Amino acid sequence: FYEMASKATFDAVVLCSQGKISNRMQLTLLFPELNPSMDTYRIGTLLELTRKIAIRLAEDNLRVRICVQRPMGEGIFVGLPKMLGGVSVLLNRMDWQSGEGEENEGMVGNYVNFGGIGKEDVVNAHVDEDGNEVPQDDVFLLICPQSMVGVDSSISGVLQEMADAVGDRPIVLINPDLVDRPSSGGQQSVRGRQQRIDFANSFKPVFHFENIYTPGTSYFPILGSITKLHPTEPWVGHQRKDRVDNGGEVYVPAVSTEEKPESSMIAKTFRL
Repeated sequence: FYEMASKATFDAVVLCSQGKISNRMQLTLLFPELNPSMDTYRIGTLLELTRKIAIRLAEDNLRVRICVQRPMGEGIFVGLPKMLGGVSVLLNRMDWQSGEGEENEGMVGNYVNFGGIGKEDVVNAHVDEDGNEVPQDDVFLLICPQSMVGVDSSISGVLQEMADAVGDRPIVLINPDLVDRPSSGGQQSVRGRQQRIDFANSFKPVFHFENIYTPGTSYFPILGSITKLHPTEPWVGHQRKDRVDNGGEVYVPAVSTEEKPESSMIAKTFRL
């Protein structure tokens, strides 16, 4: 998955530079280790994926900024989604092999940098107060941007300001969740809802992997998957089949479409 996702992201950035696709992109990976609604969710897998993508881009001399949202809300309602707690610290503590004599010597702090989500985190080319030239960020990777239950401010406003400041540079959302949440004043459910939906839809999938489960059950057994493994490839629904004599499993392509297949199409194809 790391290799496929990093290749799809790199190719999407190239296609964006050629004006062939939008600069607003998203990666969605919802297999058990990356599905936050499951007990098997592992933040380390998400960070390892992000590191792989960032290094792949940096190896092509692109400057990458990895962004994690800051606490939201006001007063006693200030908070951060639980799945993002400590992520900024973990990113800085990961082994990037960026030390002297290591494989990616000098990468962190030069070609890979960290920040939050907001227009103030977008670095443009400029000269600092010491007269040194500071290059611009080329690509932005945003980890799981999402709103919070009980907080009146949606992530969409901050994210839109950042997207506007980025301009035409690639901005990639990794496992975003931009739906409105119940809030104390109902602001996320009422004011500007259609605009927030339109903004969320402006980020186009360049890589998608999502498991399919039996309707009416929790998360097992896995029936198959819905994939889009490259920005230029179609959506494909794969049905899981068991090999004979307990020989494992195989995912068989069952349906292919230009748009993400609806659940009704999957149910009909899989004969659920």
